[in-house]
Amino acid sequence: MRKESAKKKPVKNESVKKEPANKKKWVPWAIVIGAVVVVVVVLLIWPPPFVQSVVGGSAGGDETDTKIVASVGSSKLTLKDYQTLVTLYVPQESRNQVDPMEIINAWIEQEIVYREAKRMGLEKKDTVRVALDQLKFAYGMNRKQLLTQAWLAEASKNITVSQDELRGYFNAHKEEFLYEVKVSQIVVADPIIASQIYQQLKGGSDFRKLAEQHTLDPLKGEPSSYIPRGSGLLTLAMEDAVFVLGPGEFTKPLMTPQGLSMIFKLIDKRKVRKDIAFEEVASYLQAMLSNERAERVIVQKVDSLRNAAQSEIEIRVENLFY
Repeated sequence: MRKESAKKKPVKNESVKKEPANKKKWVPWAIVIGAVVVVVVVLLIWPPPFVQSVVGGSAGGDETDTKIVASVGSSKLTLKDYQTLVTLYVPQESRNQVDPMEIINAWIEQEIVYREAKRMGLEKKDTVRVALDQLKFAYGMNRKQLLTQAWLAEASKNITVSQDELRGYFNAHKEEFLYEVKVSQIVVADPIIASQIYQQLKGGSDFRKLAEQHTLDPLKGEPSSYIPRGSGLLTLAMEDAVFVLGPGEFTKPLMTPQGLSMIFKLIDKRKVRKDIAFEEVASYLQAMLSNERAERVIVQKVDSLRNAAQSEIEIRVENLFY
């Protein structure tokens, strides 16, 4: 973590100041955009009914567009399907940063997870069967999305975090829970671009100007409102990196589970409480640490399934260019 060339010496803020009433609301765009740019989260968990036929793959190809971009066994993703996914899930201003393989890989992973859910017989479970009947009645949806969601739940159901692990994490970061931070961020889809931006920052380039040029989020480097440790607006990895910074310092590029790269700059940090007990944040830590562990486990299992199905996977990137 390095410090950007300072124009002014940071002023210590011992008292808690109120944010202006008309302050533009800051939201965790790094997380929001992650779910938009990399559609694997959307596809694997809960796509809207009107894109059912798209994310489910084309059984026999579209008569108006028969170019095949990818296939898993008999299930095919046509060029038309691909274009629809991009239109639905990727903002216009962000499309020049999106790697087409992110879209294709998301679709492939949904297909192989669905096949594994069927192999495991998850559709025979009472809760899944009832849900399938309800969805068919309400939305005309097929079983692919719900079985995929059932597999995700099954794959992560036994993940636990011990009390010793929770207390160990809390003790290592207890002081940070007494503070709130104000940050600016740069969000990009390409880790190479993130590395280049980081090198420019280390060379003294202006964070705000680089954000205006490169970031995917609409704030373009505008500072956030104050964010407390444990707010849920940032992942634990982000909080770990941000809350140890001093004003004017910035993080190295941080990779999100969705595949984005982010760089945060600390604008200000203020102490807002004298002490905190483990019990006050135990549930939060349990949820966050369990979620991070579940993400790692699911990624590993999906990678294993994909490796096993490699002979049935075909990708024709050349059909994207027409």
